[in-house]
Amino acid sequence: MYIFDPYLMRDPLRMTRNRLLVRVTAPASEPLTLAEAKLYLRIDHTHEDTLLTDLIVAVRMIAENWLRRSLLAQSWKLAYDGGVPECVGLPMGPVSAITGVIIVNRDSTTQALDSSTYWLNAAQNAIVFNSMTIGFRIEITYSTGYGTASDIPRPIKQGLLAHLAAMYDSRGETGEVALPEQAVALYMPFREVRL
Repeated sequence: MYIFDPYLMRDPLRMTRNRLLVRVTAPASEPLTLAEAKLYLRIDHTHEDTLLTDLIVAVRMIAENWLRRSLLAQSWKLAYDGGVPECVGLPMGPVSAITGVIIVNRDSTTQALDSSTYWLNAAQNAIVFNSMTIGFRIEITYSTGYGTASDIPRPIKQGLLAHLAAMYDSRGETGEVALPEQAVALYMPFREVRL
């Protein structure tokens, strides 16, 4: 059931202002193993394993945010209040599949949108609907990521290691730690750029 709201029809940009992006399923592993990190950092003891494990997670999260890409397989939900336009950019690529679109009504009942009414565009970074979809809330769930750690492009993995080394070397320092130039150079060809 679609809810017609004449106010939204007069102001379609209102639909894109009220959105929420939530990670539904986190990656099952990390792009770097503890052994890879210790080898790169030339660490042969175990008393900093917890620190290194935490840094690996932090480096992945910072890289994903900067790249605007999921490195490992995970799922995301993009929710809009009021409706969505005919083409919606999906943050956090590379998108592998649209797993569902649900219209949530004011009374919290839901209706799944038929998959024949939308598709993933050729660039695999946006969902395209047959027509503007309106409802109390629209929730788009999709899968992202390169897959497993072995599927991540090697330059990104090298950037993660360079970033990890910089964070490890600067631990305990106060102030903001910038993304290392070496990591930026390695990440740059893979960064999602929106025009």
